Amino acid sequence: MSDGYVPRVNMISRLGAGVVGGVLGGLALAAILQVLDELGAYGRLVGQPSIQNSWVVALFVCGFAGAVFGMFVGGFVTGQLIPAAGVGLVFGVIWYGVLQLIILQIRGGSLFDMGRNGLLVLGAYVLFGAAMAIMYSEFGPRRHYRRYRRRSGDYELEYVPRFRRRSSRRRRRDYDD
Repeated sequence: MSDGYVPRVNMISRLGAGVVGGVLGGLALAAILQVLDELGAYGRLVGQPSIQNSWVVALFVCGFAGAVFGMFVGGFVTGQLIPAAGVGLVFGVIWYGVLQLIILQIRGGSLFDMGRNGLLVLGAYVLFGAAMAIMYSEFGPRRHYRRYRRRSGDYELEYVPRFRRRSSRRRRRDYDD
């Protein structure tokens, strides 16, 4: 496939793009959580609550979240900015519920406790989800489209996916006997 075509089923490309999007979104998430003094929960997850360890763990977890996004949702939002942002918002809320309210509270917190900055942290996770999905959709695997000009009707350009048939297909021939 030398023409750059990436099919939807290419899991490795979606996984890699998801990790990159997750780490880029994780930079924003970790910066906001550090300003809100909520980043220490990531360090407590591995038993070392220093700021450096919290940043490393947060970026690793965000990369994992991006990989999950790329594997399960990425094929549906490839190259589409607005649907990716919407799906990213929902993904951020789900990730907040799973990670912040359950997993990070296992070490030194109570389950389902939003804390003093709960809504701001929720907003940070929503921003993370949207940023990750937008980065994935813009820089992830793409499908190539061929442009066709139409001179009839009210429009001039139409984007149509380019499909190729296999060359090994047999043609039906009628023989005169």
